[in-house]
Amino acid sequence: MRLRYLLAAAVAVGGAYVAGPALSSQRYLPGGVDFEQVLPAVAPAGGPRLAHRSLRARDGTGRVSYRSPVIAAPERFDLAGLAGEMRPTELRARDEGGEWSDWIETANGDPVYFGGADELQLRTRGWRLSGTVHYVNVSGTTSEVGGLLTGARRAINSAFIATSNLITPEAQAVPTRPAIVGRGAWGAKLRRGGCAPRERPDYGTVKAAVVHHTVTANDYTPAEAPSIVLGICHFHRNGNAWNDIGYNALVDRFGTIYAGRAGGLRKAVIGAHAQGFNSETTGVASIGAHTTLPITPAARVGIVNYLAWKLAAHRVRVRGRTTLTSAGGEASRYPAGRRVREKRVIGHRDVGLTECPGDALELKLAKIRRQVRAVIGGGEPPTVPPVTPPAPTAPPDPSAPVDPGAPPDGGVNPR
Repeated sequence: MRLRYLLAAAVAVGGAYVAGPALSSQRYLPGGVDFEQVLPAVAPAGGPRLAHRSLRARDGTGRVSYRSPVIAAPERFDLAGLAGEMRPTELRARDEGGEWSDWIETANGDPVYFGGADELQLRTRGWRLSGTVHYVNVSGTTSEVGGLLTGARRAINSAFIATSNLITPEAQAVPTRPAIVGRGAWGAKLRRGGCAPRERPDYGTVKAAVVHHTVTANDYTPAEAPSIVLGICHFHRNGNAWNDIGYNALVDRFGTIYAGRAGGLRKAVIGAHAQGFNSETTGVASIGAHTTLPITPAARVGIVNYLAWKLAAHRVRVRGRTTLTSAGGEASRYPAGRRVREKRVIGHRDVGLTECPGDALELKLAKIRRQVRAVIGGGEPPTVPPVTPPAPTAPPDPSAPVDPGAPPDGGVNPR
């Protein structure tokens, strides 16, 4: 009998361990896990002479000069980058022995999100890479057991949320402010694997807004987006040794806005997003890579609504230009003390030595400025136009001749 009670107690404790963290009305997040390894020796790409010639650029342009060997990560990871590195670096990743992702360039201390990989490779143009690779896992898959545990908790959490929604009314968004996902909802306040600031925030002024892209793969799902924000925070805080996540806010490709650096969404919290100009600007990042791929209409609407609310709160007139004073820094476009005239909504490249926010997003900044100005002036916040479903097609005519080259059942010809 005593053994039966002990077994029952053990089962109860085990069940509580598995289910406890998932019994919440918020989406279950497994928390972030950081780990590092020293970058192995890199080899010149194309031989020492070619590498020496390409070092003259030193700005991330030109031919590839150095490439790392294939690096087997200590654990499975979701995000990776060189800790504390501000210069342009290109990364690609894969499952062990699988297909490589495309090369993705990042800079300014940002990681690259791969959404689960085991192996990594890095390369540079114009400088020899060295240092420490910092990894973040935000999917709970650093081990096989961890992956099973995360899957079970997500299933329990989904069922709990579905039940809670039957009895809990939806919260109404504050009319004067767009709906914003708080830090707790994307995992910053988790007891294990969260991302609490190292110190209390500092405050400055808001005279302009700087728009960024996070150099993240553009095919993530709505469920993955909060974990991407948590992973970026882990890399900024633990890889770069910053106080907190660098951005003041982030917007995913579905238009959801996420609170960034702690200290008060309405307040002029000094971030770490545009070196030399952090104390006079607010920074918002599109979660995606926009070198060639444009920002989604939903993401543009999210950025516009956030900036209209934030800039209006600080009495910023979006029309015309403002004067910003550079504090300098190796990633700043201007030396310390230089006063520059800039528009009120700008891309990171306007004040930093970077290609951020990507050519495709840079082309949308004029439209974003116009829409922000319109909203502040009393206009209606922009909305995402509804997707028009395709017109129904007539059923096929069975008497019509059949193309002998067409695949059966409307399929796709094999290649």
